[in-house]
Amino acid sequence: MDAEVFHSLKNLTQGVASLAELFQTDSSRSQWLTVDACGIHADFSRQRINKSLYEALVHCADVVDVQRSFKKMMAGDVMNATEDRAVGHMALRAPAKSSPMAQQASGQLERGKTLANGVRSGAVCGATGKHFATVINIGIGGSDLGPAMVARALRRFANGPVVKFVSNIDSADLDEALHGADPETTLFVISSKTFTTLETMHNAERARRWVQAIIPRWAQHFVAATSHAEAALNWGIQKDRCLEFFDWVGGRFSLSSVIGFPIMCSIGGDQFSEFLSGMSEMDHHVVTEATDRNLPVMHALMWWMNSALHSFPTVAVIPYSHDLARLPAYLQQLIMESNGKSVGVDGRSVLGGTSPVVWGEAGTNGQHAFFQMLHQGTQIVPVEFVTTGASLGEDDEAHDLLFANVIAQSEALAAGRTHSEPHKAFEGNRPSSVLVLDELSPQCLGSLIAMYEHSTTIQGWLMGVNSFDQWGVELGKILAVDAAKAIASGKSGDEQTMTHPLLNWYLSIRKKLPRNQ
Repeated sequence: MDAEVFHSLKNLTQGVASLAELFQTDSSRSQWLTVDACGIHADFSRQRINKSLYEALVHCADVVDVQRSFKKMMAGDVMNATEDRAVGHMALRAPAKSSPMAQQASGQLERGKTLANGVRSGAVCGATGKHFATVINIGIGGSDLGPAMVARALRRFANGPVVKFVSNIDSADLDEALHGADPETTLFVISSKTFTTLETMHNAERARRWVQAIIPRWAQHFVAATSHAEAALNWGIQKDRCLEFFDWVGGRFSLSSVIGFPIMCSIGGDQFSEFLSGMSEMDHHVVTEATDRNLPVMHALMWWMNSALHSFPTVAVIPYSHDLARLPAYLQQLIMESNGKSVGVDGRSVLGGTSPVVWGEAGTNGQHAFFQMLHQGTQIVPVEFVTTGASLGEDDEAHDLLFANVIAQSEALAAGRTHSEPHKAFEGNRPSSVLVLDELSPQCLGSLIAMYEHSTTIQGWLMGVNSFDQWGVELGKILAVDAAKAIASGKSGDEQTMTHPLLNWYLSIRKKLPRNQ
């Protein structure tokens, strides 16, 4: 973004009145800052924005030509410039005939749904002929966070085998998943784009040994979801159980690909299709709706305004839904891995803040933990409340109380309270948004996830960064391999100048401690 435009926007934020004053002077505020789309009611009226700033931000979205960029993405153009790749996650849920990428994706998704439905019905069995009772997904990052979040969110629709997720290299993670499981009735899904990820492949090897100890024909207990089919086949995955996605699908954007296979096992292929339908509906919305009524655009503008213009370094995502408790963790990767950059596409330092630190916990639990800081702390933290209109449990009164807390907390943050005793006073003027899903169904959840995907991408375009690479992840991976080799050999290398004292200390105590073989 041009420096002059950026500083002009920054100056506009200085003239924004308090939220109390904004509501007093504009009775229509809730109308132009609220949008309904794809089963989501979004209220941005308690953000620190006035009409002038809003119109300037909408103009910025028009300047970066959001809809044209999305159409180029859907056409298969190279949108990931630093890796010279297309970005095709929207093709994963598009009609098969809409593009060559969509046709590729559709074929693999149908294979995945057929295989998952076979697992659920018992048509696909283990080597001893017993039905699979447990499915354990082994993956990390985009191969874990999204599927684990959705599987929990849609637990009410689960009517298949028990689905578990293992991501951590800490052996306790796989230990817990294997506890109580039977090798004869357990199916492992090895989810890895490259099929080389250190944590995933170590856990996969251990899972294979666990099955082999009982069942020599171990391969019938493994499925792969990967973009490197050859590596999976060489590892021993059977061809009919190797599901593919593609180089043009980023890991954190891969939820609607065959990475969703464990979800298919849990809720079935038809319900997974409903999930994809919700995503597709939001895809259509983002490329057709006017900028000022476009939900992903409006969401992106609020987040970008808070991080880049107001310089708020974090955002708290608070799902007022027990089933959406893993949403903040999923968004941490989607948003921070995408936009946690300091260098723009042009190779120059970016203006203003980029990705905020995303954090959060389910409400109302968070109210009794960190909301004290949100209301009266020295840092201003924008809050995103996410909830549902329809009750998820058997107690409608409890859901009414849950929603009452959303209303109360967003009002308290915005309005505050004056009091003669300073420690009982609330400053107020603290921004928040409220997103309400009609219900937590596969369709509505798909719409919500696609909205966050598109908002993340739009924020990247506004920042001028490439949201689709993640070079910041690579260095740590390389150094981890080097450190692992040093530990295995029992000697640190000369190049480990900053860590060799710590490495040598670990090697010394490692020899004294009991170890499992």
